[in-house]
Amino acid sequence: MAGKRRARNGSTVALLSPWAVVSVGVLVMVVLLGVALGTAVGDRPSDRPGPPLGAEPLPAISASSFAASRSAAPTASRSARPTPTPSTSPTRTASPTPSRSPSPVESGPAPLLSQPSSPSAQVTGVYRAVETYSGAFIGEVRLTNPSDAPRPWTVRVEVSGARLVSAWVDGSAQAEVAGSRSLFTFTSGATLAPGASASLRFHLADTGAATRPTSCAVDGAPCGR
Repeated sequence: MAGKRRARNGSTVALLSPWAVVSVGVLVMVVLLGVALGTAVGDRPSDRPGPPLGAEPLPAISASSFAASRSAAPTASRSARPTPTPSTSPTRTASPTPSRSPSPVESGPAPLLSQPSSPSAQVTGVYRAVETYSGAFIGEVRLTNPSDAPRPWTVRVEVSGARLVSAWVDGSAQAEVAGSRSLFTFTSGATLAPGASASLRFHLADTGAATRPTSCAVDGAPCGR
């Protein structure tokens, strides 16, 4: 009896030793850890695809319709990328000038070119000595108008140191006289008719031995003799 009690007490002591308690705690922790891992794995979303959205079955495609759709589908062609060209500065172009339309020209016979009219002939003069005295003389300039229109005239007479005594015009209005000593100018008081003639006479003193003017001109042309 005493031996059996010792044996039971020994097993009880073995069960109640500290290592047994630790082993039981470790086993409980392992079980709790496995439960926690299983819960975490169960909460993770599955990677498998879900059920189809539509319950209706997809239409069947035959081989002939699939070939026709492929032949009808346009093939996209790769177009060449345009090469950018450098932009040049715009050049200013001159605005067009509106051209004037030529004015209409009346048709008709062209006028004949008129011949240029010749300048009207000037009055001419011819000198002669009418009378001579000692230190004096009377001279005459015969004036003629060869043109076809009335014309005035101017006579210039030069005698060195001479003095004008008198002057007159035969058959026409008297002339106007200007100048004294050496140079005298006679201007017509009236025009000379076409083809008409008149005589201008002048009496000059203090002429010495001279019987004619040093110079004589009618309208700028020398007097004839």
